[in-house]
Amino acid sequence: MTLVEKYKTYRNIGKELNHKIMDTCVSRDVLMGSARLLDIVREDTLIFGSKDETNILMDFVLNEYQVNNKNAIEIYRGKVGWQNEIEKDILDALLSSHTSLFKVISVSKAENMLLLNDLLNKSDNIKLIDIALSETAIPGLLLFIRLVPFRDFNMTSGVSLIFPGHLKRYLLRRCKKLSRKVKSDRDSMKRFVSFYELSKTDGIEVRYE
Repeated sequence: MTLVEKYKTYRNIGKELNHKIMDTCVSRDVLMGSARLLDIVREDTLIFGSKDETNILMDFVLNEYQVNNKNAIEIYRGKVGWQNEIEKDILDALLSSHTSLFKVISVSKAENMLLLNDLLNKSDNIKLIDIALSETAIPGLLLFIRLVPFRDFNMTSGVSLIFPGHLKRYLLRRCKKLSRKVKSDRDSMKRFVSFYELSKTDGIEVRYE
């Protein structure tokens, strides 16, 4: 199995796993609490600017929002476990994942691979497999993604917030200011909410699969 074939397998199983976690380990309180932090709820109704925002909310619910210091991924792993080794790999990788702002250094359509620099953690030459991004991204673009690390490749959690490259300094500066307004003591949650807000004003529109 090639890396791209393995990526496709993990991507498909990961999507199914996300829905199982949402169905078994995410309460309405968690869902609405996440929506309030992302400011996509009015009273008790979810208000999406586009259908793609449902993916953003799901990513936040699964990976960022915590109950008793555990997110939904960790709760599911302890409560339900996994059905096969691929599910175990995905759960472990998600628990090791992190969000950041990355700069696209180069793109290989033939290998469905992007080379990235992590601007927040000062880490360079990160290889990312992503079929959609490898077909559309160009060097210089900025991506806010959740990097999900596996033994022999990296992928995203499925959500990509894309920004023009010339906004690098502006985004880093604005993120710090917006983070102070987020009602959370977790840096990763503040970072997610801040870049989501920035994507609505300064991002490039993107469609998810």
